[in-house]
Amino acid sequence: MKEWLNKLNEQQRKAVMHIDGPLFVVAGAGTGKTRTLTTRVAYLIKEIGIAPESILAVTFTNKAAREMKERIIDMAGPHSVSVWIYTFHALGVQILRQHIDKLNMGYTNRFNIADEDDAKGIVRDAIKELNLDPKQYKVNYIRNKISYYKYFKKEVFDDQNEMNIYQIYDRIMVENNLLDFDDLQVLLYKLLNEHEGVRNYYRQKFQYILIDEFQDTDFLQYQIIKLLVGEHKNIFVVGDPDQSIYGFRGADYENANRFKRDFGNEHVLNINYRSTKKILDHANRLIKFNQNRPFEKELVCDLGDGFDPQIWSASTDIQEANMIANEIERLKKELGYSYNEIAILYRNNALSRLLEDTLMKYNIPYTIYGGLSFYQRKEIKDILAYIRVILDPSLDFYLKRIINVPKRAIGPTSVKKLEDKAKELGVSMFDAIDYLDVSSKTLQAFNEFKNLILRLRERLYDMNDLGEVVSYVAYQTEYIKMLEDEKDDISKERIENINELKSVFVQGDVFYEGTFIEKLTQILDQIALYTDLDQKLPEQGVILSTFHQVKGLEFKVVFMAVMEEDIFPSPLSIFESGSLDEERRIAYVGVTRAKERLYLTYANQRLLYGSVKYSEPSRFIKEMMEPKKVMVSKRIEPSTQNTTFLKAGDKVNHQVFGEGIVVNVEDDIATIAFKMPHGVKKILENHPSLRKI
Repeated sequence: MKEWLNKLNEQQRKAVMHIDGPLFVVAGAGTGKTRTLTTRVAYLIKEIGIAPESILAVTFTNKAAREMKERIIDMAGPHSVSVWIYTFHALGVQILRQHIDKLNMGYTNRFNIADEDDAKGIVRDAIKELNLDPKQYKVNYIRNKISYYKYFKKEVFDDQNEMNIYQIYDRIMVENNLLDFDDLQVLLYKLLNEHEGVRNYYRQKFQYILIDEFQDTDFLQYQIIKLLVGEHKNIFVVGDPDQSIYGFRGADYENANRFKRDFGNEHVLNINYRSTKKILDHANRLIKFNQNRPFEKELVCDLGDGFDPQIWSASTDIQEANMIANEIERLKKELGYSYNEIAILYRNNALSRLLEDTLMKYNIPYTIYGGLSFYQRKEIKDILAYIRVILDPSLDFYLKRIINVPKRAIGPTSVKKLEDKAKELGVSMFDAIDYLDVSSKTLQAFNEFKNLILRLRERLYDMNDLGEVVSYVAYQTEYIKMLEDEKDDISKERIENINELKSVFVQGDVFYEGTFIEKLTQILDQIALYTDLDQKLPEQGVILSTFHQVKGLEFKVVFMAVMEEDIFPSPLSIFESGSLDEERRIAYVGVTRAKERLYLTYANQRLLYGSVKYSEPSRFIKEMMEPKKVMVSKRIEPSTQNTTFLKAGDKVNHQVFGEGIVVNVEDDIATIAFKMPHGVKKILENHPSLRKI
């Protein structure tokens, strides 16, 4: 263990060797937080003698959980495999698998997990069942409302139809023994909160609890943490409030303050191992403008000064894109950078179009990071649905997906008759096939499907090699034959995707424990929990991405494009300090992705959403260049006060409202006309946000 401790700096070692009681490790960008957390787990096991199974570590992506477990095993030995390392959702799966029956809600421990695509499909079915207009009742909108209602228990439905959709959604979920992502958290909280025996069992089990990426936790997750922490209060959280950028997903910035209030005891990691000093200087200056920072810190490094970040102004958006493309070519040809060491980041996906067009024009390979997930592809979802139905034929939701794929002469009308018969008899659609009154040809097709599933099911329960499952199902169902008969490039790619799915199952023998069926169930759970944050970085091409997608990643060269007011920060955030603070944190994350070179670019004129927009550079650029002025509360001499002594006709610049002209000054109050949409404002003439130009 000594060799691993020697690889840490003094700040990291102090955190690792903290044993009992709470600790908030405020870990700045690139400061080695994951190394600190994993080394602490290994230290607890190897040096303190803590049993691995009594340690719980929670992180935010399945990829991070796997990597953390591999590191811990490497440091502490094979017996440390029994450490609980999960995402919050996977933790919910583990505990609910054991105790969900105690909730008496109709679920059994053989539940399946509906991914977001499946959940939207159920909403779509509910809208159809109620004969509602899908243009009026939009699937995504209703799904988001259902999620909010379940999570926060607040009335959000506009009318009875929306409530009816939710009730049908809920009924279908229970009937199919399905949990969505929200259920994995809501029901875990309900279980721990309402069942003292279960709560006490896990409090005694987990003697040490560690939370990675704490700044991304939401309110409910914080409550779950509090319920799990026993009297020992051995809670160790690692995170950076300055990188809290997932408010739109529910991340609660106030959790840092809650932890300070409930537990206290913080420790700062501020030695950055990623970026050069000049890049960090820009990041430090920027984040100091935020109003609400639970922990003050300034990143430092010993990687040298490095290159000055470049600020580029273009007359048009086309010129901006061309400047970026030309510089990428120079970086590759003259300075030896690879395309995949370069990232172009922007505030929202709509801004990628012109950048893509320009890179194509220059023949520069690129990849949009965070696009369609591998597991959301139709062929992958079809094969996985087959496997789920083979394991449990009573799953109507998945059966409907694959009953006519490949085509078996079972049309939508026949499927509806089968569904109605199942409801009439109170049985699954699979069992209702025996009682169906349809034409002999259609009945034969149904029976052939049923016999296929039964045959596959018998073979599956005799298997002992997970690597066989995908191929066996794909060929026996003639899914591969269907794709081969299509004889085009897209079908070839879909077959390759199915072959790649085999790799996931082969790896399952290494990652999971238990019987063959138990391992198979764990693989299906893990796939259902996969999110866009689990994607691998492509090996070739420039990365195009929103700032949100690349949090946690790093690149030698970063272009922060379209750095313009009313785009970044977004126009909706300007008048709300909390929203503006989050926008600034997003920019801070962008800056701290860069290791060697940083470019901040903007255009004075941009064609966006079909109309020409004239823009000012983002305030964040200015903030990176100028240290924040510190307000002094005590009385100071007039010669050093930030007074402007304005008069009518003076031009001024305001930190939020931009440039304006003074209309009148009376009793130290300046009336100023700003550009639209801000209009006329009354402001103290010596306010620190205002300066004469």
